[in-house]
Amino acid sequence: MAVKFWRRPSAGRSAIHAKNGLVASSQPLASSVGIQMLKAGGNACDAVIAMAAVLNVVEPFSTGIGGDAFALLHVPGENRPIGINGSGFSPRKLSYNALVSENNLSEIPLTGILPITVPGAVSAWGIIHEKFGLLPWEEVLNPAIDYANSGFPVSPLIAQVWNELVPKLKLHEGASRTYLIDEERAPRPGEIFTQEKLGTTFQKLAKHGYEFFYKGDLANRTIKFLQGEGSVISISDLNDFSAEWTKPISKVIYDHQLWEHGPNGQGLVTLQILAIAEELDIARYPLNSAEYLHFLIEAKKLAFSDASAYIADPDSMTVKVSDLLSNRYAHTRASQINPRKALNTLPYTLDMGEDTVYLTAIDKEGFAISFINSLYYGFGSGIVDPITGIAFQNRGAGFTLKKGHPNQYEPHKRPYHTIIPAMITSPSTNQLLHSFGVMGGHHQPIGQSQVFLNLVLHGMDPQDAINCPRFHHEQNSNLVAFEEPILLQVKAQLRGMAHNVRDSVGMNFGGGQIISVSENGSYMGGSDPRKDGQAQGY
Repeated sequence: MAVKFWRRPSAGRSAIHAKNGLVASSQPLASSVGIQMLKAGGNACDAVIAMAAVLNVVEPFSTGIGGDAFALLHVPGENRPIGINGSGFSPRKLSYNALVSENNLSEIPLTGILPITVPGAVSAWGIIHEKFGLLPWEEVLNPAIDYANSGFPVSPLIAQVWNELVPKLKLHEGASRTYLIDEERAPRPGEIFTQEKLGTTFQKLAKHGYEFFYKGDLANRTIKFLQGEGSVISISDLNDFSAEWTKPISKVIYDHQLWEHGPNGQGLVTLQILAIAEELDIARYPLNSAEYLHFLIEAKKLAFSDASAYIADPDSMTVKVSDLLSNRYAHTRASQINPRKALNTLPYTLDMGEDTVYLTAIDKEGFAISFINSLYYGFGSGIVDPITGIAFQNRGAGFTLKKGHPNQYEPHKRPYHTIIPAMITSPSTNQLLHSFGVMGGHHQPIGQSQVFLNLVLHGMDPQDAINCPRFHHEQNSNLVAFEEPILLQVKAQLRGMAHNVRDSVGMNFGGGQIISVSENGSYMGGSDPRKDGQAQGY
C-alpha cells in the first residue's frame, strides 16, 4: 500500500455523516432541495431529479433541460447497477456534404445552431421517475419553479463564470434577453436573478409530464424556434426520442469493481487508465510522487488516444469495448510506457467543454443514483429561446468531420460524450461502496481515476478524496498542470522526465461529489471545494 504524504489542511471541509439519506451537488440550494425530497418521503430518484431541475435555474450555464444526461442507479437487491443514456441524436435531415460545403467548415463550430443536437435530459429524468419515483412529478419540479419565478441569490463563483460568458451571450438576442440584466451584464454576487420564462416552462412540464417536452406544444415551440434559427432538427426528431436503459461497463481494479456508462460516453477511458495503472503496479509508489504521477499521466495519454480513435455511438464503433478492457490489452498498453521518459501524444480530435453538473443521492433504503447533466460548454451553443428560457447544448461539437471516422457527424447519431457518472461496488457481495463523479469535460476520466485511487488505494474518506490536489493533462498541447499543493521537487522530477509542466488552479481540475457507504450502513459524503458544492444528510 502506498504511503500518504498529503493530509487535509486543518482549515478545510470534512466529510458529512448521515444515517437516513445523503445528497451532494454543486450548489447548496440544490442540495437542500434534495434533502427536502427525502424528508418528504421521496427516494434518491426524486432527490436527484429535483436537484437537477434546480441546478438548471441556479447554475444555468452548466446544465439544463436543453442538454443531455447520463445516470447509474444502484437498486438494492440487484447484482449490478443499471444505466440511463439520456444523450440526444443529431438531426435525421442532417446532410454531411451540405453541412461542410454550405458552411465552409473544417470542424464543427462550438456556438450557433450547427452543434445543437436533440436534448435528452428531460427524457432521462422522466423515465427514471416513471420507474422509480415515489413523489408526484409536480412536487419534484416545484422547487425549480419557485427559484425560477421568485429568484435566487447568485454566488460569487457563479457570478464570476457568468460574467466571463457575457461576450458569448451577447452574440444571440435570445441569450442576452434571457441571461443578461438589461441585456448587458451578468448578475453580480448576491444579486437576485429570476427566470420567469423558464419557470413557466417548468410549470408546463410539471402539469403535462416529461413527454410534453418531446410531443406537446412545448415541442412544437422548440422546433419553430430552432428551425427559425436555421436548424434542421424536425418535430419527428423530438417525437421519436426516448432516453434508454443501458447495461453499464465495469472492471475490477485493486479488488474494487468500478462501474461506468459505456459508449457513446467516455467512461471506458477511466477504466482503461486504471487498468494500465494497476498493470504498472502504481500502488508501489507514494501518492502524488513523481513516479506515481508519471505513470498516471502516461496511462491517460494512451487511453485518450484510444478514445479519440474508437469511442462513438455504439452502432458505429469498429472495435469491441471488451477488447479495449481486456487484461491483455492493458498489458500491451502498459508495456508502451517508459518509466523514465514521457511519451509524445497523438492529437486529440475533440473540443474540451467543461460546463457540467454532477450530483448524487442515496436514501434510507440504500437506493442510490450517480447522475450527470450538461450543456457541454458554458450556456451550450449560446442559442436560447427567449419564450421558453431554454438554453440549447452544443453536443454536436463532440462529433468529428473526419470522413470515415466512427464518430463522424452523420444523421441520427449520438456524439462522443464527455459526461460520465460512476459507482464502485464490492465484486464479492455487489454491495455499493461509493457513488461518485467529477465534472469537467475531458478532465473527467483522469479526475475520476485520481479520486478512485484516493478512495481505494489511499483509504481517504470522501471529502479528503475530493480535496486532494489533482493534475490535468491536455492531450493536444501535451501540457500537464498541477494544483499548488503538489510538491515543487515532484514537478522538477517530472520536468526531468520530459513532461511539459505548468501550474494552474480552478475549474481545470473539475468539481466532484462522492457518497460512500460505511461498513455499518451509514453514509458519508464529500463535495468539491473547487465549486460551490455541498453534501447534506439527515
